[in-house]
Amino acid sequence: MWRLATLLILPGLAGMAYAHHSQVGIFDSDQTIEVTGVVKSVSWRNPHGQILLDVTDEDGDVVEWDAETASISILRNRGVETPSIAVGDTVTLAGAASVRNRPEILTRSILLPTDYEFTFGSAEAHFPAGQAGRIVGRAVIEANVEEALANADGIFRVWSTDMGDPEQFPMFKGGYPLSEAGQAGWDEWDPHDNILLRCGTKGQPLIMITPLPIEFVRDGDVIAMQIEEFDSIRRIHMSPDAVAPAENTLMGFSRGRWDGTTLVVETENIAAGYFDFHGVPQSDQIRTVERFTPSENYDRLDYSLTTTDPVNFTETFTLTRHFVWKPENTLYPYECLERY
Repeated sequence: MWRLATLLILPGLAGMAYAHHSQVGIFDSDQTIEVTGVVKSVSWRNPHGQILLDVTDEDGDVVEWDAETASISILRNRGVETPSIAVGDTVTLAGAASVRNRPEILTRSILLPTDYEFTFGSAEAHFPAGQAGRIVGRAVIEANVEEALANADGIFRVWSTDMGDPEQFPMFKGGYPLSEAGQAGWDEWDPHDNILLRCGTKGQPLIMITPLPIEFVRDGDVIAMQIEEFDSIRRIHMSPDAVAPAENTLMGFSRGRWDGTTLVVETENIAAGYFDFHGVPQSDQIRTVERFTPSENYDRLDYSLTTTDPVNFTETFTLTRHFVWKPENTLYPYECLERY
């Protein structure tokens, strides 16, 4: 039932990050290809990086290939330093082939001119060089850990995703209790014309699948949830007198309360859009209840999302994930590169 599911299953840590940005209808993860060419340009950005290659085909014609890579935020989260690739270098890329019959590849590994392999932080090497141990990319994250330790106050700190833990991405995986309207809306989904490939189009609750850091910050009677992805900010109103605006917005209107150490957030007035990366719709009647529950020593934050949408779902249901505290991590500006 969960159509195209095989396109979401990518091996290794790199695959986890790529699946986050939804390659459904773009790349075939079951088919690995290699492409060798001369580098025209390199851009390490978000929500994906990009390398353009001049590739000489069998007829001797030069074709420009578009190579998509993991984002700079994902690499930073893993403590991976981008390799030195310059215009004019000859490199070989390995990754998933395009299903759109275009000269494009979802890159998982790069064989560099130095005969070292860059795996984007994955432990799984593709080329003989990497299998022989010639792998580059690991780096130490530069951060003021002492300052982070001193400023951490309960839930108010930076929370991260453990990229090595497959339990981090169980939330939006299908099997929702779709109504007839929800199924009809999903059937109309065209992955080739995907608005979610545009920058800044993820709202509530889809933004909460983010693998990038989030931070809770006090702002008077409001708790600001700052999310690195798209430089997003959700404002949680803790005052019971807070009034929702007349118009719906991408993040909706959130009211919060404390249940012990758990932050409970109820959100409504959400602009209609998509519930997940696979085209499941949500209506402007959607409401969510979230619970952020820290562990006793505040090194883990369990998260649950309970969703009610009487238009597209037949019943209320709950999805879960968790975050971890890594004091060496912080939020960085998000430079977004559009994908078409």
